[in-house]
Amino acid sequence: MAGLAASGLFGGLDPVAKPEAPPVEVGKVVDGGPWDVTVTGSRLVGELPGLTLGDGRRWFAVLATVENTDDESRDDFGDTVSLTGVDGLATEKPRYVLVLRDASRPKYLNPGLPEKLAFLWEQEAGQPVPTRVRVQVWGKTYRLDSIGNTMEWLDPERRAEIEVPVEDRRAG
Repeated sequence: MAGLAASGLFGGLDPVAKPEAPPVEVGKVVDGGPWDVTVTGSRLVGELPGLTLGDGRRWFAVLATVENTDDESRDDFGDTVSLTGVDGLATEKPRYVLVLRDASRPKYLNPGLPEKLAFLWEQEAGQPVPTRVRVQVWGKTYRLDSIGNTMEWLDPERRAEIEVPVEDRRAG
């Protein structure tokens, strides 16, 4: 107990600031733990077939190639990218993730099979159209889970930040 008290006097209980995520160029592979993620672009789009878009909203998409580098199929690929500094998004996480080749909504990504994906957020249509956005790539660490005593992918953290130009692909 005395050691705990002493460490508190010298800053041992202060939160440790996490280092900033390193900047990465568009098109470069980022190691995200169980994923290799390559952000290739972002765009605004209007209606998309088969997807429900709220009134007064548009789709904001981030395009990325994601490869599952784990030994098993994974369903948490929706957590691999996030946006920062984009006003008017309806949710923090993407509402949908689509496979670009067939517009399907995958449940799992299989090991060793890279997929070109579109991560879709709803954005209020009245927001100004940004020329560039910051996309963050998230990863996890493979380590022993102290509760279940099994090896797991845990501890989500930002692995990279990419400044991406935005294309306006809305019709009309």
